[in-house]
Amino acid sequence: MRHFVAIGIMVSLLVGCASSSQIQREEPTPLVDLKASFEVKEIWSVNVGASARGRDMTLVPVVDGDAVIAAGRAGRVSAIEATTGRLLWEARVNASLSGAVGTADGLVVVASDEGKVFALDRAKGTQRWEAQVSSTVLAPPAVGAGIVVVQSQDGAVTGFSGGDGQRLWRYERSEPALSLRGTATPLILGNQVLAGFASGKIAVLGLRDGKLLTEIMVAEPRGRNEIERLVDIDAAPLFAGDLLYAVSFQGKLVAIDPQAGRTAWTREMSSFTGMAADRSNLYVTDDKGQVLAFDLRTGASVWKQDKLRARRINAPAYHDGYIAVGDFEGYIHWLAREDGHLVARTRVGGDAIRAPAQAVAQTLFVANEDGTLAALRRAPK
Repeated sequence: MRHFVAIGIMVSLLVGCASSSQIQREEPTPLVDLKASFEVKEIWSVNVGASARGRDMTLVPVVDGDAVIAAGRAGRVSAIEATTGRLLWEARVNASLSGAVGTADGLVVVASDEGKVFALDRAKGTQRWEAQVSSTVLAPPAVGAGIVVVQSQDGAVTGFSGGDGQRLWRYERSEPALSLRGTATPLILGNQVLAGFASGKIAVLGLRDGKLLTEIMVAEPRGRNEIERLVDIDAAPLFAGDLLYAVSFQGKLVAIDPQAGRTAWTREMSSFTGMAADRSNLYVTDDKGQVLAFDLRTGASVWKQDKLRARRINAPAYHDGYIAVGDFEGYIHWLAREDGHLVARTRVGGDAIRAPAQAVAQTLFVANEDGTLAALRRAPK
């Protein structure tokens, strides 16, 4: 029987039916005293509205120009000045938000667990339009080239006109009876959309018409029962350099050369959180709560950090020469990019940090589940 750790697979994270006797949890690794290489200074913190504690949804703040845009579960959407923490505007939508935030083209887009999609004006926060998709949205919408792309939990991907919210296309596919509760944010690359599915495949769609152009197999289901055969792609694909990277739960980490149409390298991997990259390495949080680094070009292992195992850490963020991850107790941990050793730690409140941190220049923006949004910077000791 497979051992699933902490948040890795609990019954509440599954869509479908599974026996709780098949689920095992690992105790979180306790933190030990750390001799920090640098101090972490909090520049500002504000409350932007709590996310859904105890439910598997992640409301992700984004940095757009001079502002951090964040959303709360109760329908509050806020634009915060990135340098000062000053409130630029605040809007409220009449819905329980479950997919947020997507920004581009002068829009801020959020979605709800009832499948409602709201587009707000980026400058003022006024509502531009509202649309409907077929089921709950659990990932931020993608926005680009005048199109808003929304992936819903039932496996549908829908494209809307950014100008007026008119539905332009809809792509549907059947999903397995049992899957993780979650979806990856679609990735817009040029005139294409890449969307990951619970089948372990990425569909490449035309951005303008939603037509299927090709499929990328990331992982194939295998095992004796439905839980062992889970291969969901819940981590958003990442394009870095000239390669596309994708990872699945209980499957593989793959690097694909989109120009040549071939796989550059693969590694056995299980992840549902996300990835980050710098100019030389790819960083991944696996389902055990370990952070791993791989060479971008070859896939060779660079290091593995296992001292945060089972602490339900989120996707890594590359910040000012270091790797930052948050855990279930509200701690942010910094890792050295060269060998992965822990170099600093700070705490943002006491609630879990599930949304990926957003790094811009020397500032790291972190949001926890109680709605605290904080701007952090490194400072010499």
